[in-house]
Amino acid sequence: MTKTKKIILIATISSLVIGGTILWVEIFKEAPKELPYNILPKVIWDKYVNDELNFSIDIPDKVYGYYGCEPKKVIQVPVKVFEDNENGIVYISQEYYYEAGYDSELHKRVGECERITYSLELFRNEYKKWEESFPEHSLSFKPFLGWAILIRTVKNEDELNKFIKKNYGSGCHAGDKKFWKLCEQPGVYNIAISGEGDNEETTLGTTSCVGAWTTRYKVLYFPEKNKVMAVNLGQESTFQANSHSQPYKSHDEKMVDSFRFK
Repeated sequence: MTKTKKIILIATISSLVIGGTILWVEIFKEAPKELPYNILPKVIWDKYVNDELNFSIDIPDKVYGYYGCEPKKVIQVPVKVFEDNENGIVYISQEYYYEAGYDSELHKRVGECERITYSLELFRNEYKKWEESFPEHSLSFKPFLGWAILIRTVKNEDELNKFIKKNYGSGCHAGDKKFWKLCEQPGVYNIAISGEGDNEETTLGTTSCVGAWTTRYKVLYFPEKNKVMAVNLGQESTFQANSHSQPYKSHDEKMVDSFRFK
């Protein structure tokens, strides 16, 4: 190889390296929130504290987002907290999602891809519709892409059971006290919900508490503070750490286990 050709080759390689480096820097400098998982930084955990309702919970900064448009995309979306303290509810959800109309005849998404951004008003409207449609389970509302954490004051076990009936149905109540499980937070109990006559062999067809059998839930009771927390977790993971194309991982358990009364 001649000296001239060597100089040209070295210059070409140097240009590619420099150009690639600049491009990489610019990607992260101007990085949108919708980026493939394989080039996003590690998830950061934040502690959300509500001084009015007196609790805290750890939440990730981003999760695997919902993209209901074509072509499909793998995106990450910020997690956001919406406070409805006057009603004793805190919503935790994806900040936004994407949706396009669905053609049932063509069996695919069609039309313009719309970004829907959550707001407290949107949650309140959805919750109101839920109450009207399911008065028997008026407190068991679960947002599409998030949780509704309910905090209530209960002065005794009778009020605790009234709360459970309002949430999961008139046939439900706090299980036998001897089966209450102490949580990591001293004095806080993890309550299992039961129906009349429930036992280890109870099935959905025989239990009088259908609500507790049709959804995953978490009910924590703090007798010393006269407080109860309830959240319906849904049948599947709500806060996914990655896409289904990768080894499956969920943030749900870490989040709900981090809950603490103040």
